[in-house]
Amino acid sequence: MKKSLPALIRLVLCYLILPLPIVEWGGGGSLQEYTKPFGTSTARGQESAPGQLSPAAGTGSGDPNAAGNELLRLASGQLERRGSVSAKLRHQLAIFGQQLYGVGSYWQQGVGEDLKIRLELQIAGQEARLLQVCNSRFMWRDTILPTGRSIKRLDLRQLRADPTLSGESLSEIKPGQASWSTLDANLIALTGGLPAMLTSLGTSFDFMPPQPMRLAIAPPLADEPTSVPVFAIVGHWKPDRLAAMLARASEKSNTSSIPERIPEEVLLLVGQTDLFPYRIEYRRQETPKLSHVGAVAIPYQLSAHPMVVLEFSDVVFDGTITPGLFDYAPGNVEWSDQTTAILERLRRQQKPQLATRPEAPALK
Repeated sequence: MKKSLPALIRLVLCYLILPLPIVEWGGGGSLQEYTKPFGTSTARGQESAPGQLSPAAGTGSGDPNAAGNELLRLASGQLERRGSVSAKLRHQLAIFGQQLYGVGSYWQQGVGEDLKIRLELQIAGQEARLLQVCNSRFMWRDTILPTGRSIKRLDLRQLRADPTLSGESLSEIKPGQASWSTLDANLIALTGGLPAMLTSLGTSFDFMPPQPMRLAIAPPLADEPTSVPVFAIVGHWKPDRLAAMLARASEKSNTSSIPERIPEEVLLLVGQTDLFPYRIEYRRQETPKLSHVGAVAIPYQLSAHPMVVLEFSDVVFDGTITPGLFDYAPGNVEWSDQTTAILERLRRQQKPQLATRPEAPALK
């Protein structure tokens, strides 16, 4: 059955906020709308340039994915240590025979439990926008669709304080002492933003060895044509994550195949000098997996038919963030708190994991 436009837009926003979420809660500058498809950016081979990571790093571990996974880990760590990040972005989604495009802005400040995020997205040609604000205490999501407006809130302090989500034995932790760094990756992902996106990618995908390339960026994404030296990695589903996803899909549709709306691989381009994720591309499988260390991978290419693309430009590190940018108040508008529902859902997911852990020895 053909998807209605509002439902499709809701799916677009879900992809762009938190790609491939295991936990879902609900469905800057001027936002100029772009209506032309992507195609101004190309990636091509390049001689290896000095960077934060050698493309051959980690190949001696016996794991053909060691170098790619290490690059993702380094990129995630570098991003989390930034004092602040601001950038413009452009997004594209092609699914169910529809093509949707749009623009947005992204801001990030602070680290750890003090991380603050603001994300603004606009879908071109539609009365659809998203504002997501995390001020380290609350996460707000304000969505406007042709069918109406929806505002939801999560109490991050309450989520952090819940001992059942810490990943530790319940007998070894007291209420309020759950460490944010040890919380389930799904919970971390609820903070939103690029750190959460990279965490989600590392949880769900294994990445092939890096290849040095250049990302060419042309107007309107940049004022003038430019190119960025990048390391490219391609990720494929981890078997356990894919099996869990297919099990959930089978319960709803009686099929064991990957649903049409779910990509089979992801291409990530990170800057060679700053390890920033300039382009994230979700697509059907286009790159053969490596079976062993030393196997020669085919050159990575941008997809001619990507499912989802996020592309960042005008990136500024450690700049001044406008005071109040991470403040949000819904005003005299109805909104709902999703904290209790998310807690219950996370607890249900946590129970099977706790059941398989050996009991902690009794204290004498």
